[in-house]
Amino acid sequence: MSDQAIHPFAGKKARTEDLYTKEQITEWYTHPGSRLEPIKNGTSGHRGHTGKEFSDNHVAAMTQALVDIRKENGTFGPYLPDGLKDKPLGPVIMGKDVRFGSDLAESTAVEVFAGNEMKVLIHKGSRSTPTPVISHAILARVARGEKVEGVIITASHNPPEDAGYKSNGLDGGPNTNTKPIDEKGNYYLEHIGEVRRVTYQKAIQSGLVEEIDLINPYVKDLANVVDVELIKKERFAVTPLGGSANGYYETINGFYGTRIEVALPDPDPACSNRSYDWDGRLRGDPSSDYVMMAVQGIREKLGVPFIGANDNDADRFGGEDSTGILNPNHVLCVLFDYLATNRGFKAGMGVGRTIGTTHMIDRIASSYGRPVYEVNVGFKHYVAGLIAGKYVLAGEESAGLSFPRKDGSVWVTEKDGIAAILLMMEAMARTGKDTGTLYADLVEKYGPYQYERKDTPASPEKKKQLAELARNPDRVKNLLNGKKIVGREIERLAVGDGIKVVLSGGIWVLKRASGTENIIKDYREERGDGIENARKASEEIDFYLGLGTI
Repeated sequence: MSDQAIHPFAGKKARTEDLYTKEQITEWYTHPGSRLEPIKNGTSGHRGHTGKEFSDNHVAAMTQALVDIRKENGTFGPYLPDGLKDKPLGPVIMGKDVRFGSDLAESTAVEVFAGNEMKVLIHKGSRSTPTPVISHAILARVARGEKVEGVIITASHNPPEDAGYKSNGLDGGPNTNTKPIDEKGNYYLEHIGEVRRVTYQKAIQSGLVEEIDLINPYVKDLANVVDVELIKKERFAVTPLGGSANGYYETINGFYGTRIEVALPDPDPACSNRSYDWDGRLRGDPSSDYVMMAVQGIREKLGVPFIGANDNDADRFGGEDSTGILNPNHVLCVLFDYLATNRGFKAGMGVGRTIGTTHMIDRIASSYGRPVYEVNVGFKHYVAGLIAGKYVLAGEESAGLSFPRKDGSVWVTEKDGIAAILLMMEAMARTGKDTGTLYADLVEKYGPYQYERKDTPASPEKKKQLAELARNPDRVKNLLNGKKIVGREIERLAVGDGIKVVLSGGIWVLKRASGTENIIKDYREERGDGIENARKASEEIDFYLGLGTI
């Protein structure tokens, strides 16, 4: 597989002619093409291009499906604790990102929930609400004995023409019970007249929509997760990158007296302040060097040691310090090491990493005598462990993480990019070192690891081929049986969420098909100073699996 081709616009500021207007998005959403793509929940809900995979009909159908499942089972998620089984259904808390399409979808979802006499809670003024804030609100109300769940209208870091819709059950985390949503949702997509719906105005008049404050309860609770007194001692900066974290850091400053400068603070649904990602698309992924070019120079101008960044629904983190734009894997290593050193969590608590995350974390965990838990991609795989207090930190290489409160109890069961940025600030304030320097200290202690991920455009046929292999572990084993890759033995295969091949000598390769875009993701890591063997291993694995030529 060849390396990704970098678009000539990568890292450059958005051009006006490439921006979609509210009117364009509205037209696509309300008057989509004649043939709608089916509903298909992936690692975190259903996403797609507005007017094709995402429209008024998609949102109405999914909402009706959620209502039906909730009424039938007492929850639309997989988790129903005994203490809530006999409780009446409570309201649904609704969050959204800043996209034009998300505003439209909020209205649709409210109309269907109200049409089914199900109450909805939204933030005052119908402003955007980050994903981790919804998780926090669900857990707080469930702890009080309320049968409350949530939905979040977001396509996360995807480009602005995309939109998405996901559900979070009584455990506050991403819903893993999505097959019934797809089945029922696609039925209603074909029989849209069966969806029960009222006008938005009637929903308001009926009292089935309640505006509440979601910002302050979350912000006031942050002191139980991070050391705000330490953070107050230094000046830092952050940018919401135009996403739903807008206003949150200002509220944190007002409540705690922290000195966090907020750059590009306003909601930016058109992504006019973004820079193009590697392929020329306006993603909001703060783990991308090209996306982070949008804030290049701001840190130096403000005279601060660090500027953090969040994506559109604020469940991802990113940043830049004196060493440059930060690699998410490096941040995960630093923060896990910091928490293991400074929190005093129970000895049995370990670290969770997804199959595509650096194995340096394993070396750090071993030094503390803590277990490592490898899970498939998707934060839904962490939810039960987070509730059970299993992790010091649970993270993924795509810049998502969650960690407990200071007392070891659950904070949120979603990725929390806001808490991640604050924890980075805390670590810098305590140690007097920036994150890049702290990572260099870990390299000195545990040796270097060379890691890269290459995203390559792929045809639907190529994605299908990889997906079919990933569903057939026996075939993969047969294709690789007896093979040496770059002269090394295969120590372990993980087949399911892609194909991961772990070789002797500290090399591993993972191949995954994106669930939302026509991209194949190729992850490689090699312990030591070079990565050429891992790259060669990736090519050989492609050849043996029939995915390409050497």
